[in-house]
Amino acid sequence: MQALRQFSIPIKGLDFATYNYSFVVDAVFFEQFPDSPYKNGNLKVEVELDKKSDHIILEFVTDGTLRTECDRCTAEIDFPVSTDDYEMIIKYDENERDEGEVAFIHPESHELNVAKYIYDHIILSTPLIKVFDCYSIDPRPCNENVLALLDQDTEKEPKNNPLGDALKDFKIKAK
Repeated sequence: MQALRQFSIPIKGLDFATYNYSFVVDAVFFEQFPDSPYKNGNLKVEVELDKKSDHIILEFVTDGTLRTECDRCTAEIDFPVSTDDYEMIIKYDENERDEGEVAFIHPESHELNVAKYIYDHIILSTPLIKVFDCYSIDPRPCNENVLALLDQDTEKEPKNNPLGDALKDFKIKAK
């Protein structure tokens, strides 16, 4: 994971203070996560590291676009991603592990690689349904063939469903 080396922050010897870091997330970043639903993006991630005597607080702010497929028309789009502060706490412990929004690192760690935390933040802050507001863009990136098929289905009258009609008359008695 040499490509993620740039996401390492030296923490050994830092004074108890607040530090700001800026990272760029692109295709090389997503290649390091083989199961990623995204393969490309252009995101800027700001990380504020607040070092305390017994823990570290990380705050992430992300802004940019992810290259993905529109869930409406299946066209490749640059989906905008903009997130507010996401906070994570790093505590010191002999057993390194992650427990939700709290991660534990060894007390003698010299650096903290935030790539996994940035990845998790991006994935969790992206909506499940990615529909792009493409009407304000010229030319529209939409797959017009798919949109025509969708419009065609909405114009048809609903078919009668005999099972649904039978269930309409079904009454359940309350005890």
